[in-house]
Amino acid sequence: MKTHLKRLSIMCCLFGATLQAHSQGYIVPNGVVFIGYIGSPGYETDVIQNPTNSDYTGFALTPQNASTFQFNPILDEGVRTFLVSPNDPISLQPILSLNYPELTYPNTYVFANGIPFYLGFYTGYTPSGGIYSNPVFGWGEFVNNAGAIQMLDSAAEIEGGGIYAGTQTIIPVPEPSEFSLGALGVLLLGFRRWRNLK
Repeated sequence: MKTHLKRLSIMCCLFGATLQAHSQGYIVPNGVVFIGYIGSPGYETDVIQNPTNSDYTGFALTPQNASTFQFNPILDEGVRTFLVSPNDPISLQPILSLNYPELTYPNTYVFANGIPFYLGFYTGYTPSGGIYSNPVFGWGEFVNNAGAIQMLDSAAEIEGGGIYAGTQTIIPVPEPSEFSLGALGVLLLGFRRWRNLK
């Protein structure tokens, strides 16, 4: 009887550990690309939507004066853009909770000269109600240098649950990974076999 209880407790622990596992995304090289000044649209930043076919979307910050810029999105699926702080989680839950101010057209925004600021990005395909399929989350650190926008750093991730602004730390997706699902199947087969031996 003790042997059966030990086996059952070990299987329960393994089952619990399997459910705790998360699938991970990955950082996309050149996921955020700063194009720079392109004339009348202003300073363009592109964010990748699909690394497989190098499909980008983006926006421009059009100077109105030395510290005020108008937000101008590229007209396709678009990238939702937010004012964020370092270490803010850029993921679906805080975005849906309206935790961050969203930049929208044709509004203008003030970026103080010489003070770095962070923008969070959320894009993907087939937007429905502001939610994208195959989401990409990212961030960029920028500075207004006497009326000229410059990008200092950036990162974008796909297949994860998001990313923390100013880092390359990916937020795991709260669902089992393929390995975890396989391990769960093995555990269930083992439990079935154990019951048949009784």
